[in-house]
Order: sequence, then C-alpha cells, then structure tokens
Amino acid sequence: MVRILLTNDDGIGAPGLTALEDAFRSMREVEVWTVAPDSQRSACSHAMTLGKPVSVHPFGERRYGHSGVVADGVYWAIVHLMAQNPPDVVVSGINRGANLAEDVIYSGTVAGAREAVLRKVHGIAASLVEGEDFSRAAESVTRIAMQLATRSTLSEKDGSLKDPVLLNVNYPPGEFGGPGLCRLGSRPYMPQVQPTRVSRGDGYLIGGPPIPDVLPEAGTDVALIKAGKASMTPLLIDQTEHGILAGDHLVFLTD
Repeated sequence: MVRILLTNDDGIGAPGLTALEDAFRSMREVEVWTVAPDSQRSACSHAMTLGKPVSVHPFGERRYGHSGVVADGVYWAIVHLMAQNPPDVVVSGINRGANLAEDVIYSGTVAGAREAVLRKVHGIAASLVEGEDFSRAAESVTRIAMQLATRSTLSEKDGSLKDPVLLNVNYPPGEFGGPGLCRLGSRPYMPQVQPTRVSRGDGYLIGGPPIPDVLPEAGTDVALIKAGKASMTPLLIDQTEHGILAGDHLVFLTD
C-alpha cells in the first residue's frame, strides 16, 4: 500500500487539489490523505504557526482542513496524524499559477513539499502555470509520485535514513512535453508599491507582475515552460554557498 499525503496553499476546496485527489484515488493500492489550509494561503513561504493553536476540522474521510499555514498541516500530519504509518510521498498542489525561478522562495506550495523532506519524506510541489484544466498535470504528478514511492528513504546497507527527494514541477496549459529536468531560472517581477485605502492609516499593495519579454536562460525551468514543456527541478534543503565557503572570498571577516 502506497500512502500519499496531499496539501496545497490554495485551500482545501481548490480545483487543483481536487484533481490530484481524483487522480490518486482512481489508482489501486493507494491510500490518499489530504491535509490543507481551510482557505487561501498563497505566498506564505515556509512560515509556521507558533505560540497559538492551529484548529483542525474533518472535511470527509481522510480529509482535514486547518487554520494554519501550509507547513503547519504537513508537520501535523506526519508527526501526529500519520505517525504510525507515515506517507511515502507528500504532494503539494496543484497550484493555480507558476512557481518558477525565484517563486520557490515565496511559495507556500513549495514549502509544503519542503516540510515533507524535513520530515524525511519525499516531497513534490506541482503548479499549473495558467489555465483551469488540471487533469493532464495530475496524471503526470501521479506517475512521478508513484516512482518516488518505490525509492525507499532507508539505506539497504545499514537501515539508516537517506535524503529524500524534493522536486518542483511546473506544467504549461494544454498538451506538454516532459517534464524535463532543469535548474531554476530567473523570472523578475516589476518592483511596485501601490497605495490603497484601508480602515486605519495608509495601505499599500506590494509587488507587481513578471517583467514581460525577458529572454529566459537556456536549460532553466522558465525556458522549458516558454517552450511549452513541463519543468522539473530538484531542490536542496542546504542553502550554504559552498563555493564561497571553500574559497577565501570572506576571509577578511573571520578571525
């Protein structure tokens, strides 16, 4: 039996999550659990709720909505709800909108998969760049997840834990090739602050749309999506800049 835990940052009623639930539940020998925020939590990054309770409510069989952010739910599911039989893979998504390039820093979708990896479980963050037809992306995600599920996180040699895999996958609308393995690219956004009215004091809408007509670098997720192909980028937990650490760039700052 393969156990799949689903989450997202668009809320438990989002169509991308429903498409994943339908796709996995149509498969034999797959047990599907869903733990997702009870409403929209986009761009929450890897925040967690500390110092106050997170409320959890059932939304059907093996389905739970919660008041926290995305990482809260994945943590609760793996450490508490499924502690006796943890998931083989956590899938976060399918997000409505891209999570390309620098988006992975802000993305709650990516945080859901990253929290899984911190708990020693494979994690997949999946996003549909545009459109509302999640079915093709869902079929692709199920194939990737089932292949990951066969890759044990336990070493056959000594039974110790190996590093699980963290994947960020993006799908273009309609028919697509891939997903192709690639690195993160760059997709800069317009620096924009727009004043708006609020009940007290001044208010501002922060952030603008992606800068148009920026030519993507070859071999990146942005380039693959622009070419109509799905992209798949393996991500790391370790954010150390090993090149600088191994050199003498910052030696003047040390004792």
